[in-house]
Order: sequence, then C-alpha cells, then structure tokens
Amino acid sequence: MAVEILGNKEGRLEQRLVKQLKEAGLNEITWVSPNILEAHDGWREDGSALWRAEYERHNQILPISCIHTYFYNFKQAMEKYGPKDVEWKVWTPSPAVCSKVIVVAIKDDVIREVIMEGSCMGFSNALNILVKGMEVSRVVQLLQNVPCQTRGTSCPQELARGLRNG
Repeated sequence: MAVEILGNKEGRLEQRLVKQLKEAGLNEITWVSPNILEAHDGWREDGSALWRAEYERHNQILPISCIHTYFYNFKQAMEKYGPKDVEWKVWTPSPAVCSKVIVVAIKDDVIREVIMEGSCMGFSNALNILVKGMEVSRVVQLLQNVPCQTRGTSCPQELARGLRNG
C-alpha cells in the first residue's frame, strides 16, 4: 500500500512516523509538497482547508500522510498504525519556546516517548531519555518550574503543562 507524506524528510516526527509505518508493513513511502493539499483528488472534499490550517499552525512541520486514500495527521496515523496500547498526545507549546510541537506517547500513565519538534536536537533527545519510563505525575512535578532565560516558560515547563492539562 502506498503512503504519501507531507512534511520534512529530516523532521523528528516524520522519521518516527516512517519508522512506525514500516513496522506496520507500509514500505512504499513517497514525499509530497504542501501543494498536495490543493491538488490531490479528494482533499477539497475531505476538508483540505482544515488540513492546511493544521499544517500551517504547526509551522509546516506536522506531517500529514495519505494512506490508501485516507488522510491522517501524526496522531491519527500513530493511533491507527502504531501500538494499540499507547495514547498519543500532541500539542502546540507557547510561542515563547523553541519547540513548535510536543508529542508524548503514554502507556499506563508512564511516558514511553517524547518528541519535541523544532527544539534543539540534543536537548530533545536528552529530555526523552531522562523522562522515558517515568510516571506522568512525576514528570510534571519535576519540570513544571524549569525556567529558560527571560522567556517566562521553557520547553520542559511546556511539556509539564501539556501533560498536566491533558
């Protein structure tokens, strides 16, 4: 089955999505331009304006995939083709921080994975390693008051906020 992905080939979300789709047996993956939102048959009827708004709201880094004529954002694709016992949370942090999208995989109230798209690669990877396996409430407790210069918030605080607010 063919998969078309709208996004940045080098993006962390896109790489995670491709890994999961390949694990699900979907290996025929092609990359498309944002113009697909207007040009692809069916996008107009299926709400292309909403898809474009979501793509642009995340500064054009949230991957959107077309799988067997159905269109999925990152969370929808992971829920359909990823592990069935994992809950995916996706949110946009404060514009004061570097991260543009925060994605967290949770299983039984325990963090399984954190992806901070748009933040420093080293920091994002380190934070993922440190919180993986921790209970959500513990992560919130540890990170809710971590400052970042004079921004009034930080990527760790935005992670805690999103986890706390559900």
